[in-house]
Amino acid sequence: MVRTLTRSPKDRPTVLLPGATEAEPWEAWTTGADAQCLRVGPTPTDNRDAAGATLALPAAQVVALPLWLLETDSRQFRGMITLQLEARGLQPRGGEPVFDWSTVAEEPGRTLVLVGILSASLPEDLETASFPAFEVSPRCLPLPADALVVWMEQDRLVAAVTRGERLAYFQALPDSLFSTRVLQDLTCMVASLQMQEVIGHLQRVVLWTEASAAEIARLQSQLGVPVRPEVRPAPSLPAEPWQLTPRRVFEVKRQRAARRWWTRLGVLAALLLVVALLALGLRLFLVQRDVAQLEKWQADHAQALQMVHQTQSAWHDLQPVVARDAYPLEVLLHTAASLPSDQVRLTLFEAEGNHVLIKAEAKNLTAAFQFFDALKKNPDLPGYAWEMAQPHSLADDDTQIQIDGTHATHD
Repeated sequence: MVRTLTRSPKDRPTVLLPGATEAEPWEAWTTGADAQCLRVGPTPTDNRDAAGATLALPAAQVVALPLWLLETDSRQFRGMITLQLEARGLQPRGGEPVFDWSTVAEEPGRTLVLVGILSASLPEDLETASFPAFEVSPRCLPLPADALVVWMEQDRLVAAVTRGERLAYFQALPDSLFSTRVLQDLTCMVASLQMQEVIGHLQRVVLWTEASAAEIARLQSQLGVPVRPEVRPAPSLPAEPWQLTPRRVFEVKRQRAARRWWTRLGVLAALLLVVALLALGLRLFLVQRDVAQLEKWQADHAQALQMVHQTQSAWHDLQPVVARDAYPLEVLLHTAASLPSDQVRLTLFEAEGNHVLIKAEAKNLTAAFQFFDALKKNPDLPGYAWEMAQPHSLADDDTQIQIDGTHATHD
């Protein structure tokens, strides 16, 4: 069952935080100066405010590991942390661990970092691609400086320790009450962190959960620092978020991104095809328009065109007369002028278009060739190409010749 506490303001970052009890295990909060709880519900995905929210994983699903690295160059941290996880057996089978880290303290020659390693087996409702980002709950709470803070998370106590104002360690405790085992775990945790120089002297213990006066007294006696109950403040997203996306979610998002990429590629190809078709259609339209304009122009000028064609035909018919060099009478005159006197006589002269046929009878072969050479050299017959067939001897010893002339430039 989902219980609505208030209406969600628009355009506000939202975080899904583990609730205090299993009855209402998830809370949707806005962040900022006026943060407020929007809704509580049984699962993260049942919350309508989950879309676009950061899922703060329960502390029980993330292993916290503070490490002193003998290095101050942050570019070297990932490789060094990976080696430490492998050496401590925190690397899951068949894959790389999902982890991230934040800097807690910097000293000459070394750096203290807090590493968060995501559990290899998460509940199914936490491995959902509905959330764009994944954090861990202790990093989403404003923890007091140099303090041990204890609160309830889904019917289980959680403890977090700060060094100055920075989170140095967190751990899910084995019980929901301040039992003897929980007190022992808290004492051992603080002592171990102090021995590793992860934290110094605690200033106080802050309880963000209900505790009896006897439990508070026992806790104060056990740890030797003041214990103060307070109301758990509203969550806020860390300035430098961790990337704790589960492997299955990462793969789903990768496949979605690949599908989106192929979809966009298909849309782009379709757009290019549409543009090409539009360009072809526009080209066809322009060509048809030009053809229509030409046809209209031709229809409008049909009479003028007919007159031009008639004039062209008349000019073609008059061409032999107008072209002096190809005028038959002129050609005949100049052909006669080329005849050797008393040696060759014309028997046939035909002129049609650019072609001239000449037949003649010569007294002998010498006279025949003299006539042929005179035609070729006649300056009054320019542009003609002359060819003479093989001379034929007649019965009276005369020679019959045939010469063909073609005017090269006459149309």
